[in-house]
Amino acid sequence: MRFHHIIVSLSLFVGSLGGCSSGPGEWEDQRYAVRMEAADSVFNLGYVQQAQQHYAEALDRAFLVDDSQGIHDAGFNLATSDLRLKEYKASLETLRRVSDALTVRGWIEAQQADLHLVRASVFYDRGQWQDAAAEARLARNSLDERTRFRAYALGGLVAAAMSDRVGLEETITYLTSSRDEKDQTDLKELLTWRMIMNQNWQSAADSAESLAKARREETDYEAMRRALRLEVRALRGMGREQAAESVMMRLRDSNREQAKQ
Repeated sequence: MRFHHIIVSLSLFVGSLGGCSSGPGEWEDQRYAVRMEAADSVFNLGYVQQAQQHYAEALDRAFLVDDSQGIHDAGFNLATSDLRLKEYKASLETLRRVSDALTVRGWIEAQQADLHLVRASVFYDRGQWQDAAAEARLARNSLDERTRFRAYALGGLVAAAMSDRVGLEETITYLTSSRDEKDQTDLKELLTWRMIMNQNWQSAADSAESLAKARREETDYEAMRRALRLEVRALRGMGREQAAESVMMRLRDSNREQAKQ
């Protein structure tokens, strides 16, 4: 079992959960599996703190039975839960512990690339743009195509935050090659950033409003709040302060309720 992205967002790009069961004939400790299933269920309902506890128990169990895949999956999910709760130090420590464990068990860097995606998201949340960019580049080396696309998308957000037009355009070009719906939504976010950088305020406001709706329908509420912030920025660029404040009120309401989860 594991997250299939994120990332994002995951907070950012590692925010949503997708189960991945063991294949036919693959061994899996049942006590580990029960904890992972319980964690997945409550995470999908938005109870991240409960999920965090279950993932921590699953990770301990994976170490007990010396299951390297279980260490990876439970560790990835635990670090992502830590990130969603904005417990950044805990997330980074989980990632360090898991990476060390996987390395001594023979996992190569490309097999661990998705851990860099979580780490990049932590740094992005903290405004450490250079560190986030470096980790996102490492995540591009993943053996998993979905992780590579998420890594590019996150790298694009970092580029936008740094006003790096070259990096932003590189990501836009890469995501354009995908027909995946989530990749297209990520592309829309980056295109909205491009409009803002070009001071195309009305187009940016319209795009951000549409993006917020799409993120809401995906139940990716962290990304929805990012879209609302973009809409505020665009509205203020047009001098529409009252409209911007109305969107800010919606953003504050969502942030306040998220903090209670």
